[in-house]
Amino acid sequence: MLPTTLCPILLIGLFASTLLADDPFIGKWKLNLAKSNLTGQIIEIQEAKGNGYLFKEDEHSDIIFADGLDHPTHFGETMAITQKKPDVWAITYKRGDRVLMNTIWKVSQDGRTLTYTATGTRPNGQRFHNQLTAKRTSGKAGLVGTWETTGVALSSPREIYIEPYGSGGHFITFPGRKQTIRMNFDDKEYPEEGPTVVDGSTSSGRRLDERTIVTTEKIKGKLIETAKSTVSADGRTQTIVITEPDDKTPLVLVYEREPK
Repeated sequence: MLPTTLCPILLIGLFASTLLADDPFIGKWKLNLAKSNLTGQIIEIQEAKGNGYLFKEDEHSDIIFADGLDHPTHFGETMAITQKKPDVWAITYKRGDRVLMNTIWKVSQDGRTLTYTATGTRPNGQRFHNQLTAKRTSGKAGLVGTWETTGVALSSPREIYIEPYGSGGHFITFPGRKQTIRMNFDDKEYPEEGPTVVDGSTSSGRRLDERTIVTTEKIKGKLIETAKSTVSADGRTQTIVITEPDDKTPLVLVYEREPK
């Protein structure tokens, strides 16, 4: 689903090195949205029986009824759709009783552009107001059709904190989500922890060289995404290229090292 895409946004950063004393990944990193590329993702919405709609992104799909009630998704969250107008939907995402975000999906008058606005509070108490735009590639009116993302705006920076762990591994913290991962780079799966982490989420990684690793994320054994992370020669930037099953366009996240 879309939040999963943003959340993007937002679920990576597992790195490695050869020697802890020279580990180029250790430190605090902040996402540079201007240098990153989060566009080109495909969102498909189809009509289903009984006032239902099929939301499809990559290999994931869910049928949600537009009745204002909470309906489960494949990631264990819920979606509640309220149709304000044929071209304006309000969708609330929850995990259990916790509201993850409130969103407004609005199609432009000419039917060519979709604007998705998400507001809410992160687990660390920080408010957010994010926006995504997409262009229509199929369909004629309303939200039903296929959309390709063209822009992403985030209200606050995304950060990753990385500390040494175990035998050349890392203790990774995503402070905004209060999410942590403790892992060595031995291709074994390690659990992800945090208030919004999907049950059964694990990450594994292997080191290609001192400045490059490849990590995979799974949910209950199913591959969700693969990320290749590389630190620049000067140690100032970290580029993460993320691919998902059946997705032809990778996400590219560029993080910059924060001053000590």
